[in-house]
Amino acid sequence: MEIAIAGAGAMGSRFGYMLQKAGNQVTFIDEWKEHIDKINRDGLLVETESSKEYCQIPAVFPTEAAGKFDLIILFTKAMQLEDMLQKINHLLYKDTAILCLANGLGNLEIIEKYSGDSAIYIGVTLWSSELEAAGHIRATGSGSIELQPINETSKERTLELLATLNLAGLNADLSEDVLLSIWKKAAFNSVLNTYCAILDCNVGEFGASPQAMILTEKVVAEFVQVAEKVGVPLTADSVLETVRNVFSPEESGHHYPSMHQDLAKGRKTEVDYLNGAVAKIGAKAGVNTPVNSLLTAIIHAQEDIKGL
Repeated sequence: MEIAIAGAGAMGSRFGYMLQKAGNQVTFIDEWKEHIDKINRDGLLVETESSKEYCQIPAVFPTEAAGKFDLIILFTKAMQLEDMLQKINHLLYKDTAILCLANGLGNLEIIEKYSGDSAIYIGVTLWSSELEAAGHIRATGSGSIELQPINETSKERTLELLATLNLAGLNADLSEDVLLSIWKKAAFNSVLNTYCAILDCNVGEFGASPQAMILTEKVVAEFVQVAEKVGVPLTADSVLETVRNVFSPEESGHHYPSMHQDLAKGRKTEVDYLNGAVAKIGAKAGVNTPVNSLLTAIIHAQEDIKGL
């Protein structure tokens, strides 16, 4: 497949690396000049638990991207999604499939504004990655993908997409209710991203605290209440089980979530699309969300202190 990764940060770079290794032709589309220059000059440095290697993948700015891609995977931050779609709109053809695995609530509505006749697939992933520096990622642990076609134009295309992802070892499967999966992932991220950022720790360190599940349950309870109001059958047990499962080093215990990485590297976070999003939706639905509202305010205070 000819594949473009729109948003070649930590996760986009990991997916691009795995897809390229599986024999696909991958192009990175990003706006970080140092990152683009480093990848084009030296290749993407991928560090795993047992090795380091350079992977040669072309990287371009959105306005420089050209050609026709079979698949465009959107991996920007939620607050950058609309800007990216505006800049790569010239790449969206009827035969182009769009796959969005980005974090947060509300991404589909933005994509539908720009997708035209392109097929849309929405999903979630439990893969993790860390951007160590320009042109350098740390890819540890394993993961999976759940996805669902929103406007499936061809069953064959869906099967080809799944086969491509799975040949790259990305463990993809079809979801029967992707909206539920997105809410579940948003609740999961609103726990691990936010608490690890506030407490300055990785996933395993948070999980080792006797307070971890108490803090987790407070966030998840509000997500379940809001989800029920908007017709999403989210259960607390499903989220809590997923959170517990990633505490071990074999999963994502050594991982610093993206919100922690963003604050550490002086970047604004996605909190408004996680804890902040459920608080906003809850306010419209008449559900109080004091815990998620407070966590959102704390993260914004950290951003303010850092001048972000």
